[in-house]
Amino acid sequence: MQSKNKYKQLFIAILSTITISSFPPLFLYFQNSGESKFKEIILPLFIFNGVGIILFALFWVIIRDIYKASVIASITNFIFLNFNLIEKAFQKIFSILYYWHIVLILLFVLLHLVWIVWKKLSHELTYTMTLVILFVFAGLIFLNGIMATPTIIKKISLEKQRIQEKINETNNSEKDLPNIYFLIIDEYSSNSFMEKYFNYDNSKFTGYLERVGFNVSYTSYNESIMTRVVTANLLNMDYVVNNGMSDLQVNNLRKNNFLFNYLKEKGYKITGVGNTKPYDLENVLSGTSHESSTLEGETLSDLLFKKTILWPFYISPTYTNAERVIISSFQYLKNADNFIGRANFTFSHFVCPHEPFYFNKFGKTYDKPSTSWKNLEYYLGQYIFVTNQIMEIVESIVENDPNSIIIIQSDHSARASSDDDLFLNIFSLEDMHSVFNAVYCKGEKLDIEGLSGVNTLRLLFNRVFGEKFDMLEVPPDNYKYK
Repeated sequence: MQSKNKYKQLFIAILSTITISSFPPLFLYFQNSGESKFKEIILPLFIFNGVGIILFALFWVIIRDIYKASVIASITNFIFLNFNLIEKAFQKIFSILYYWHIVLILLFVLLHLVWIVWKKLSHELTYTMTLVILFVFAGLIFLNGIMATPTIIKKISLEKQRIQEKINETNNSEKDLPNIYFLIIDEYSSNSFMEKYFNYDNSKFTGYLERVGFNVSYTSYNESIMTRVVTANLLNMDYVVNNGMSDLQVNNLRKNNFLFNYLKEKGYKITGVGNTKPYDLENVLSGTSHESSTLEGETLSDLLFKKTILWPFYISPTYTNAERVIISSFQYLKNADNFIGRANFTFSHFVCPHEPFYFNKFGKTYDKPSTSWKNLEYYLGQYIFVTNQIMEIVESIVENDPNSIIIIQSDHSARASSDDDLFLNIFSLEDMHSVFNAVYCKGEKLDIEGLSGVNTLRLLFNRVFGEKFDMLEVPPDNYKYK
């Protein structure tokens, strides 16, 4: 009986600590349940509760009273998790106070509260306080959860409806048509280019692609180093434009292209992700975000951590519109729920690692995007970041849609066209023509070595759709860039 009573006491004490630690993230989630997902608060939930339990264990070892330890841990964690709000309240009364002043004041007050609870309050009183904390915060969580339930149910229902609509669309289309993902990565250099000019070995990426069933070409090159020309020819699967043609001519042929029309006739639904305006495609992410966020780009997790005592040291990402398009596109393509069914053609053009340089290799944004090529680390960092994102996208698609087609191509290697010292002086035209070229064809072998982007598509469609496209001679690039 005594052992059971101890377990009961421990259960009540820990549960009380957990409820007060869980309240901030759960409250914020319930208040934003229409736009947010529960997974967005999992990390803060885990950390906040971990801190609470560690505090409880620490005070229990020191005080040797389970309820006193629970009360002190709850009060301490409550102050830590809501420090920013307490700080603002102090500053409204005493405007001269700053962060460190208030930290010291609260530590002083907290030490006195610890002493009072430890030395002055009885075991029975702290038991009552533990129960009060448990029932009050559990009640608040329950009440907010009940109020948010209709919104959550409606959101789940709409999501199920969306999934069913996609399945119905698939059932009404050709079931044997594999999903196709065409990812154009602007100014993503070939492996040989990165080795020669950046002393960077990208074989980890290409090796990974080959292990999961990709066919990789290490010697592919395109007909131009102008994005508008290369992309127009890619989407027409032919060399229909050249550097000397006007923007109007090129753009018309890029928007009214062979590839989109061909796939529509086959029964494909075409979805644009990211930089789709030049292709007359609506960006599926227009007006949406991969997760709920403020106008400044702060997520629920960011908002929660910025309320804690660590807020001055917590740097949340704030994205410009261009950065947000890139990030949200990556997130969309990683989410397997967006690609239910068959006969989907997803087209995405990432204007990255092309300058401006927004991201370092860890995905952190610079205070101000750079266009400088003087420090090659800017390009290299963004290149590494994009590589890691593409690897995660590939992992998700191959795992969830193994019978799909995935095309990953760049238009050209790094040009540094805004830097006269590098462009055509250090970076040679021949090397800039080299491209990254990799294709996943349901995990099957396909020899694309040395093929241009256009010829790669022609060979791929011969295999997948039984076409008889000839391989074309790649036109020489005689354009005078300088």
